[in-house]
Amino acid sequence: MAVIISSPMSDSGKSFFVSTLSNILRGIPFKAQNMSLNSFPSDEGGEIAFIQAFQAIGSGLSPKSFMNPVLLKPSGKSVEVIVFGNSLGNFSPGEYYSIIKKLWSKIKNIITDNMIIEAAGGLGEPNFLNRDISGFLIMKELKIPTILILDIDRGGAFASAFGIYKMFPTSVRGLLKGFIINKFRGEEKYLEKAIAWLENKTKMKYLGYVPYLEENPIMPEDSMNIKDIGDGEKKVSIIAYPYMSNFNEFYALYKSNSNVKFVYKPSQLKNSDLVILPGTKNTYKSILWLKERNFIDEIRKYPILGICGGFQLMGKKLVDPYGLEAENITEYPGLNIFDIKTIFDKNKVVSLSEGKGDVRIEGYEIRRGKIHYENERPLFYITKRNKVSVEIPDGAKKDDKMGLSLHGSLFSSFSRELEDYGIKIFSGSMKEEIENMVQKNVKIIKENIDVDRIDDIYNSKM
Repeated sequence: MAVIISSPMSDSGKSFFVSTLSNILRGIPFKAQNMSLNSFPSDEGGEIAFIQAFQAIGSGLSPKSFMNPVLLKPSGKSVEVIVFGNSLGNFSPGEYYSIIKKLWSKIKNIITDNMIIEAAGGLGEPNFLNRDISGFLIMKELKIPTILILDIDRGGAFASAFGIYKMFPTSVRGLLKGFIINKFRGEEKYLEKAIAWLENKTKMKYLGYVPYLEENPIMPEDSMNIKDIGDGEKKVSIIAYPYMSNFNEFYALYKSNSNVKFVYKPSQLKNSDLVILPGTKNTYKSILWLKERNFIDEIRKYPILGICGGFQLMGKKLVDPYGLEAENITEYPGLNIFDIKTIFDKNKVVSLSEGKGDVRIEGYEIRRGKIHYENERPLFYITKRNKVSVEIPDGAKKDDKMGLSLHGSLFSSFSRELEDYGIKIFSGSMKEEIENMVQKNVKIIKENIDVDRIDDIYNSKM
């Protein structure tokens, strides 16, 4: 009683369907391995991909570490490997591949009934087939039925589905039970011949289509999914430097009087009411990028909000004694907006957090950088981490420049601080917004997809 949601390619809609089907079928969302810079604290205080947390919350569940046992976070030439919520450190690609078999032996033992399993990337890549712990190995060894999501907007949907079928061994082909057409523009009758052809060639069943949706139906998983947000009169510019992370939090601005643009060059900042420096997995690479593209002087002309890594960049200095982000560089200057210093520690803070200043702040922390205040006053104090009382200074504000370490804080009362820049946010909590998004998507799926047939596939014996 489980099903794999897969596709011939990335960014085809797998996460959208898993989040929605988990809600409809009351299943547990699961992705064995995810590569993403958007992450979230699990209920136990571990770190998982944000999209698995999104899927869990949208299904009325608490995010758990087992829902995403392996999270990969690229940073420069290496990748941070997080297993069952805990970081194992930075690995080269070869080092990571050397432990995949060991990881797979643990992961396959936790895959159970009631799971809606999201495969990673494109199913059936020949150079990766026997290392594909998110898709092919689950099919092959655990005999779990699979549904393909075909992104028809890119073209080649039917050919790619047939290609996967043909390249699989005959013992696995029969597990490809159905296909869904996603991002379709037009009338369904024009698909009929192609649908009949693919059904006849592969024995997969057509399960329906979802029309092309102009707006992101879920909060974005990675940089391939980012789109401009909102249509208000206030211009908010988010600087999309390398290794930008946790940018899904800016969906709080979807319900606001602003329009949000992700910018890549200084000229795009013109007439901004607020510039946001988002989180980043690699502060060193990001500050170099800002300098190389001549952003530094231009940024200072505008009000700024820095969050987590963006806040760290606003300080005088960043110290990386273990080479966690800067590799061989142990110290490098920030933007010198705040008189603070960030020192990176091997231990990572992964926490649902609360704070108190002029307003109550709620959000989450995922960081190694510790903020050291020199001649600067904290904006507020973090008072709880994973429900444990603490007293940790955080944030800073000087004139029209402000920063803090808590992701997701724009979904809390902290959003009132943006009223100083003329920006008003009307979103509820992150949990409420996720639940609302998923319920909207449930309606779309039920109107267009044969949910009963999917339920039959899901409830077939493993």
